[in-house]
Amino acid sequence: MDKNREFADLVGICRGKIEYGPHGLSCCDKCKEYHPANIPDYAADPRLVLREMKRIGKLEEFLRNKIYPLGSTGYNIPIDYLVDSNGDLETTGKLVKKAIEFLKEAKR
Repeated sequence: MDKNREFADLVGICRGKIEYGPHGLSCCDKCKEYHPANIPDYAADPRLVLREMKRIGKLEEFLRNKIYPLGSTGYNIPIDYLVDSNGDLETTGKLVKKAIEFLKEAKR
């Protein structure tokens, strides 16, 4: 499964059949809410992963269990999860992979 779809499913983003409504907005036939028809590319922008983890109330637990080094008391995310060696936004999906791993473990 595509990691963006898998993450979206795990954080509860509804993916019902999309019907286009007024002004080009899309409406989901499951939740009846308007939302973007496409799932964001969480691998290309790790900030989106952090936003969704915060939305579902799992951000602190995720950071504490999967991201912070053991014994660390700080709240700094290791930089390699956010930017690559050139200082550009990290786009290989390190953070979304860790989030998927965390959410699957939490379901057990």
